[in-house]
Amino acid sequence: MYFPWIQWFFPVFHQKSVFFSVGSLYIYSENKENGLIKMDKRGANMLQNWFNKIGITKSDLRVLGLCAGFLLPFMYNDFAEYWVRHGVFAGILNALFFYFKIFIVALIVVYYLLPFYLTKKNAFVLLILLLLLLITEGVLARYTYQFICGCPLKINYDTVSSEMQFTAMIAAPVSMVLFVKRLLDSQNRYLTVEKEKKEAELKLLKQQIDPHFLFNNLNVLGVLIQNDKVAANEYLHRFSNLYRYLIRHKDEDVVLLEEELTFVKDYIYLLKQRFGEAYDFTDFTNLSLENIPNCLVLPGAIQALVENIIKHNQGEESQPLQIFISVENNYFTIKNEVRAKFNVPHSTKTGLKNLQTRYQLLSDKGLIINVLDDFFEVKIPLISQIKT
Repeated sequence: MYFPWIQWFFPVFHQKSVFFSVGSLYIYSENKENGLIKMDKRGANMLQNWFNKIGITKSDLRVLGLCAGFLLPFMYNDFAEYWVRHGVFAGILNALFFYFKIFIVALIVVYYLLPFYLTKKNAFVLLILLLLLLITEGVLARYTYQFICGCPLKINYDTVSSEMQFTAMIAAPVSMVLFVKRLLDSQNRYLTVEKEKKEAELKLLKQQIDPHFLFNNLNVLGVLIQNDKVAANEYLHRFSNLYRYLIRHKDEDVVLLEEELTFVKDYIYLLKQRFGEAYDFTDFTNLSLENIPNCLVLPGAIQALVENIIKHNQGEESQPLQIFISVENNYFTIKNEVRAKFNVPHSTKTGLKNLQTRYQLLSDKGLIINVLDDFFEVKIPLISQIKT
């Protein structure tokens, strides 16, 4: 169904109009040549991206829907008044605007003003911003009502202040309910992340103390002791560095990128003793730690990605598996050629997910994972400041 008045309400879109439906937003465009109406979900994607950016979840929308039910008596009074005076159409528009203004004010308070206060701890500025928000809403609401009813309305101190008081009275409990719900979500999310963090730390420690890991490396060490005592001494030194690093940083949330790369270089040295030149780590070995930015990463994050490459990809000395790294735009990037093994050990596939969750707890950025035709790429954000 096409509503011609929608396009008049949104002239900025020219031949494209925006139509809101429950739970989604669609863009309708009219083809004047054949009169067909084309619908796509670009608007839905735009709305979803905006929700993700400010942190609105589906459960938040459900809470707003519940609040809308409790606000029905207040909305009905306005609807009935405009219905009697200006017709059914004006009553419906007024009802929709009633919910719109209340929810917009509540969302601005919960997602922008209260987080600003919790960050800056400045109650005076918060009060000023709340006052400006209510004044702006009061003035715009009067003009909107005037537009809906199609007749001039009084816009003065008394009418605007009355509108401000009514909006504050209705929006305050909605904001409180939504804010409490957000606090509970944050607490649950924090507990979940803490649990995943402990599981990831335990998994990392188990990987390094795994009997297979010890057996393989001690076997290599035994061969080196018989054939090359100098190489065996170097191998033992690198091997001990791994455990020293794990013990030193086992209770830390982040480490310097330089320290993590030093740890990874020791890990790669052990891998090269086992697999020879089957995996091309040239970018790692040629990386100068002097030029590394003074940034932070999660301990064991890069090592876990290297291990993941070895676990899932087949390397051959006659045709080494290519692995590339780079440090730019506040990301550490590791990209590998995809050459899947036929018999891959069982994987729970939670490593990257846990890493992603831990990064989102500590910073505003998450992992960027790109699956290309012949390459698999993961970008780890470099943390300059930890969220508190």
